[in-house]
Amino acid sequence: MTLHKIDLSNFDNNFKGRSSYTNEKFSKVLRAICLVKNPTKIVEFGILDGYSLDCFIESTGEDCQIDAYDLFEEFPYNSSEFDSINEKYKESRVSVMRGDLFFSGNELLDNSIDIIHVDIANDGDVYEYCIVNLIKKLKKDGVLILEGGSKERDNIEWMVKFNKRKIREVLYKYSNEYKIKVFNEFPSLTLISKK
Repeated sequence: MTLHKIDLSNFDNNFKGRSSYTNEKFSKVLRAICLVKNPTKIVEFGILDGYSLDCFIESTGEDCQIDAYDLFEEFPYNSSEFDSINEKYKESRVSVMRGDLFFSGNELLDNSIDIIHVDIANDGDVYEYCIVNLIKKLKKDGVLILEGGSKERDNIEWMVKFNKRKIREVLYKYSNEYKIKVFNEFPSLTLISKK
């Protein structure tokens, strides 16, 4: 399978720790969304060590299927090995797959998913792609969850150094079309849903 690569040729990893969600408040947000939505279908892009996947598994019923995509070893920076993650989740409701947002996201059916979670070194271009292409994949009351969205997150070293498009400018651009909520505590978290 040919995977679309995110242009991070000069990316250097500045996050403290492996997960951008080491703050317990974010796990509480993910769990609360699951409790409120009672999802039957979750799709995640960017697995790393499975921190958010564990939150989804622990907060959903046995009827919830979770499909998780990652570039694994093909991503040259903060990544995990496919075999170890696949082994970790083989007895669960999680299907672990090699794939990226830009190819695999297009394969999803419209109006079929309760929660889509994206954490792939997000920048403004990733956000715009998600808003334009993934909102329609959500059910009427579905939610798109993306890492980032705060002013502080837009100004982390690699975003500035490599002149990455700011997330906040994209959120502003779509603020009249969608419901958008940003949890500003670093590294921040953004929820987007249909109006």
